[in-house]
Amino acid sequence: MPKSIHIDPNEARKPGFIHFTDIPVNQYKKTIEEEKAFYTRDDFMRIFRDMAIIREFEGMINLIKTTNEYNGVSYNHPGPAHLSLGQEASAVGQAYLLTTEDYIFGSHRSHGEILAKGLSAIQKLSDKDLEEVMRSFFGGRILNIVEKQQKGGDMKALAVDFLVYGALAEIFARDTGFNRGLGGSMHAFFLPFGIYPNNAIVGGSADISVGAALFKKINKKPGIVIANIGDASMGCGPVWEALCLATMDQYKKLWEGEYRGGLPLIFNFFNNQYGMGGQTRGETMGYDMLARVGAGVDPEQMHAERVDGYDPLAMIDAMRRKKQIIDKKQGPVLLDVLTYRISGHSPSDASSYRTKEEIEAWQQQDSLVEYRRKLVNAGIAADSEFDVILDQVRDLITRTLKLVIDDAVSPRMDLARDPDAIADLMLSNQRVERMDDREPEVCHSREENLRVQAIAKRERYYMKDGKPVSKNKLYQFRDAIFEAVYDKFHVDPTLVAYGEENRDWGGAFAVYRGLTEGLPYQRVFNS
Repeated sequence: MPKSIHIDPNEARKPGFIHFTDIPVNQYKKTIEEEKAFYTRDDFMRIFRDMAIIREFEGMINLIKTTNEYNGVSYNHPGPAHLSLGQEASAVGQAYLLTTEDYIFGSHRSHGEILAKGLSAIQKLSDKDLEEVMRSFFGGRILNIVEKQQKGGDMKALAVDFLVYGALAEIFARDTGFNRGLGGSMHAFFLPFGIYPNNAIVGGSADISVGAALFKKINKKPGIVIANIGDASMGCGPVWEALCLATMDQYKKLWEGEYRGGLPLIFNFFNNQYGMGGQTRGETMGYDMLARVGAGVDPEQMHAERVDGYDPLAMIDAMRRKKQIIDKKQGPVLLDVLTYRISGHSPSDASSYRTKEEIEAWQQQDSLVEYRRKLVNAGIAADSEFDVILDQVRDLITRTLKLVIDDAVSPRMDLARDPDAIADLMLSNQRVERMDDREPEVCHSREENLRVQAIAKRERYYMKDGKPVSKNKLYQFRDAIFEAVYDKFHVDPTLVAYGEENRDWGGAFAVYRGLTEGLPYQRVFNS
C-alpha cells in the first residue's frame, strides 16, 4: 500500500471501456531468400543439424524404452522418458539467439530444450572457453571419456559429443552424467551453458524463472530468462502466481532509476495441444488460443503472440523481436508456440485420446522435412547433403549410447562404496557472507535507522535492579529478527524481501517495520 499512489474515487468510478489490441497469430511470412540477410549457408544447415540431433536423440530413447534396442545396441532403461518428438523446430528456434548469460528453465519434456540450448552455446563460445568449461567441469571427467572416442574433428565437434554424452548419461542415471545421475530425465541441467533444471511439477518452472528474472533485474545481471512450460500448465496455480508476480505494476511505476522497467522474462508455452490426454483447445481450457491470456494480465497484453513453432525461422524471428522488447525494459513477454508432439506423453502412452489421422496429418508437415525442402528449393544445399547430416547424427547418437551404457566407462554412483557421495555434492555446513562483492544499496546507515535507535533503548533482560521490566520496554523476539535481517541487508547486496505486507505495513508481526525507510524499493517490496 504505497502512499505515493492515491486512489481517487472520482477516477475509479468513471464509466468507460477497456480496450485491447490485436494479438498476432502465425504472422511470419519471410522467404529463405529474405532470410539470407540474417543467416549464412552454414547457419541454415546447422539449424537442420540441431533439429536432427534432437529428433534422433529422442527417437533413440523411445526405441530403448519400447523395444530395448537402438541401431543394433541393446539396453533396458526403466526410468522416465517424457519425449518431445515433433517439437524440435520450436526448441532450436528458441535457443538460436541465446547466449550463456540467458537462462532457460525446462518444461516437463525438456531433453530437446537442453540439447538446443547447449548446441547454441557451443556455437557462440570460443574454442578456448569451450575447453575451459569442459576441463573444469567435474575435473574433466566427461571430457576425458568423449575425447578418447573423438574421430579427429575440432573443439566444437568435441563439445557436441560432450553435451550429448553428459545429457544422456544423466538421463540414464550414470555417475558420469551432468548431475552425477541424481537429476535424471526430469531434473537435468548444465549451468555453464545457461541450462537450468527442468521440472517434474507441471508448470513448476514458471515460478522459479520469475525468481531468476528478479535476481537478474535487481542485481543488474545481463541476459534474459525463459520459462519453458506446456499449454496444459495454464491450468496450474504456480503458473498464474508467476504471471501475477512477473507483471506487477510497481516495476514500471514505483521502482526508481535504472531499476524501473519490466522483468527480462519470456513465458514460453510449448503449445503441443495436449496435457497428458486432455486436449487444451476445445476441451480442458477456455482460452481458444493460449496467446489470448496475455490480454488479461497487463495493459501491454504481455506482448503476446502465437508463433508457428513448426518453422524454426519463424521461432527465431519471434525471439529476435521479443528480445528487443525486453532490452527496452518492457517485459515480460508471453509466447504461444504452436507445435505438436508426435510421441505420446510417455512411451507407455497409446495415444488413445487422439486419432491416427490427426497424428499422420502433423507428420505430413514434419518440421525437419519441410525445412529441408525449403532449403533445397532455395538452392542452399543439395538434398543429398541432408542425408549426410542424418548419417553423421545417427553415428553420434549410436556411439554416445554405447559409451553411456558401458558400466566400465559410465558407472552408476556407488553409495555402498562411498556413503557420502551425495553429501559431498551439497552446499551443507557452509557460510557465505555475501553473494556479490558490490556495495549494498541502502537509504542510510544502520545507526541512522529510527527502528535501530528505538531497539537500542530496550532492555535485554527481564529483571533490572531486582524488579521485572515492563513488557513494553523489553527487547522482543521480533526485534531480534529485525536486527539480524537489517544487518544482513547492509552486508549482502543481493538480499531482498517481498511479500503481501512487507513494505509500509511492516509485516504481520512488525518484524519488517523500519525496512521501508532504510532500503530502496527494489530491495523490499509488496507482492
